[in-house]
Amino acid sequence: MPFILPYCTFIANRAPNQDNYAVITTRLQQLTRSVGLWHGLVMTGSTVIAGGLDYLFNIFSGRLLDPIAYSILISVLAILQILLHATNVIRNVVAYYTAEISSAADAPPRLGQFLRRSHRWAWRWGIIATLLMALLSPLLARLLQLPTPHPLWAASLALLMLFVRPVTDGFLQGTQNFTRLAAVAVFQSSLRLAFALLLIQWGLSAFGAVLALPLATTTAYLLAVWFLRPYLQTARPAIPNKQVSWRYSAHTLLGLLTFALLVNLDAIVVKALFSPEIAGNYAPVITLGKINLFIPLAIGMVLFPKAIQRHASGRDGRRLLLAALFAALLPGLGLTTIFFLVPGFLTQFIFGDAYASLGIVMGLVGLATTFYAGINIWLNYALSTERPIYLYMLAVILILQATAMLLLATNLTAIATIMAMAGFMGNLAGAALMLRRRQPSEVRR
Repeated sequence: MPFILPYCTFIANRAPNQDNYAVITTRLQQLTRSVGLWHGLVMTGSTVIAGGLDYLFNIFSGRLLDPIAYSILISVLAILQILLHATNVIRNVVAYYTAEISSAADAPPRLGQFLRRSHRWAWRWGIIATLLMALLSPLLARLLQLPTPHPLWAASLALLMLFVRPVTDGFLQGTQNFTRLAAVAVFQSSLRLAFALLLIQWGLSAFGAVLALPLATTTAYLLAVWFLRPYLQTARPAIPNKQVSWRYSAHTLLGLLTFALLVNLDAIVVKALFSPEIAGNYAPVITLGKINLFIPLAIGMVLFPKAIQRHASGRDGRRLLLAALFAALLPGLGLTTIFFLVPGFLTQFIFGDAYASLGIVMGLVGLATTFYAGINIWLNYALSTERPIYLYMLAVILILQATAMLLLATNLTAIATIMAMAGFMGNLAGAALMLRRRQPSEVRR
């Protein structure tokens, strides 16, 4: 699927008066040598591998833990997913300014200064957020019907790395060092799976499964720092870098946090409002549905800087947007069809006989996450081209989804249907707001 992004450039720039065969041959040769193609392949490949390892973590955890313990794990991971998307604003902002600084004549010392400054900020606020979550963990445990706050305390340790790791990830993304960024991601997922299996076997149950995340992210962070040591060791420049735009940062936070809540709200609502048995049977549905986000998240990471470049140069990026959207939606629609056809077989084959099949719910959740995959593409394009109106619309859709879940969702089918409707509305809003050509007066750079 990543080949679609550079291929879109071929379509957009095709010369009308040349022989079609010669044009196609030339463009395909350019495509196979494209740096963008390599970046797309690396990020998609690493995302599939890392995501596959994360799903093995979920599958093995589901088999080793009883359904109630597994539902505890899924609800805590849903909270961490929301926090992960919220702290990804750090990665996006760091990547944005790193790419901008990289074009300067004295880039290495400036980049080193920016990395050190971002590091200090992330450690300071990460420690504060970690302590705050640890204090709130007993209250959250009662709200989620958890028998003990221990898994949430383990999640608090992970929160520190959710502040610090985006700095190194964003810096590697901004310098377009996608190979090392991919290596860090795969390394982390491998360690997480290994730590989880070990800690669960030691009898630490859901607490051990959650604890595997901060252990893995800390080790992966050390690898990223080792990759970035040339920048950390550079001399300080005489001229300071410009300040980060808090307006852009706030819009990024709004968009990523809204997306995180859209995707993960169902796990929290089901754990809080339904019985432990129902929540336990719903946990495998959540795990399988998230497969539809594998490729789109990688495509979004590649689309983001490329759309920024097109926007900055005044070029139309809508063809690039549509190609990315097609690549994000097509795999999810195929998997969703399978979810509708054989939900019982998938549940029992992957997770075992301890979990009951929820039938149509799995297909509806798959459809919803496919729509969320499309929202991820619209969101990245909106942030790349500075169109905050889509972020506000997405926040309104989130409010509608949450309200409907709390007031109208009497069963899991209703929950899944509400999710699918919200996902459809998010894509409809994206098409209405971002497929039209912008007028010069609308562009603010």
